[in-house]
Amino acid sequence: VFDKGGHFVRGLTPKDIQVFEDGIPQEVTIFREARGGEEQIPLSVVLVLDTSGSMKESLTFLQEAATSFVYKFDEVDQTLVVSLNETIKGSSEFSDDLDRAERFINGLQAWGATCLYDDIDYSLLRIKDRPGRKAVVVFSDGADTSSALDSKAVVERAKEVEATIYGIAFKGNNPGLGGGSAKGLLTKLADETGGEVYSPDKVGELRKVFSAIADELRNHYLLAYAPAREADNSWRKLDVKVARPGVEVRVRKGYVAAKRRKRR
Repeated sequence: VFDKGGHFVRGLTPKDIQVFEDGIPQEVTIFREARGGEEQIPLSVVLVLDTSGSMKESLTFLQEAATSFVYKFDEVDQTLVVSLNETIKGSSEFSDDLDRAERFINGLQAWGATCLYDDIDYSLLRIKDRPGRKAVVVFSDGADTSSALDSKAVVERAKEVEATIYGIAFKGNNPGLGGGSAKGLLTKLADETGGEVYSPDKVGELRKVFSAIADELRNHYLLAYAPAREADNSWRKLDVKVARPGVEVRVRKGYVAAKRRKRR
C-alpha cells in the first residue's frame, strides 16, 4: 500500500481493509504488517539477469547493482540467480549464502540471444513450492528472440504461481539482439502478480532501482482469509480496497483455487 509519493503506508488495521473474491466480501482472519523480528516472513527470490550479447557494454554495472541487491537480504531469506541468454543457467539451489550468489553474478558473461519467456517460466517453476513470500525479479534489455514458449504461456504460469514479479526493462543503447523491448511482457506479469516495472535509461540508475525493489519486498502487509467456496481449480479474482484516500494498493489479480491431491 503506497501513498501518492510512492511511500509505504504504515499503521493500517483490519478495519481499513476490505477483501473481495469474485466480488464477494471475505472475512479477513489474519492481518499484519510484515516487518523484521521474531515474526519475520522468510523471502525467496529468483533474480533473473539478462546476459545476452547486447549486454556486453553494461554487464559490469549490472553485476555491481545485482550484488548490492542480494546483500540487502536477511538471514532468513534465500536466493537463486538465473542467467538469461539463449540457455538457462541457475546458481544450483536456493541458498542464504550471499558470497556464493556474488561469485555466480561476477562469473556471468554476455553472449547469445534472449530466451526471456523460457527463463521466466523456469524461474517460476523453481520458486513455485518455496515457503514464505516469493518474488521473481527480472532484468532484461530487450525482447525475447529464441524461446520455445510464447508470452501467453508465461503469463498463465505466473497466474498459477503465487510469486510477485518485478521487472526492470532496461532501455540502454542496444535493445536486444532482435530489437524491441521486454517492457510489455514485464508490465503484464507485474500487473497480474502485484509487482512493479521500472524502466531506467542509464546503467548508473540500476543500483537505485534494485534498492527500491528490495525496500518494497521488505514493506508489505500479510492478510489471509478462508474462501467459502470449495477448491475447484477455477480462477478466483481478488480485489483489496483500503479505506484511506489517495493510496495505491498492489495485489495479485487472483489465484487458482487448486484442489489438493488425496494422499494414498
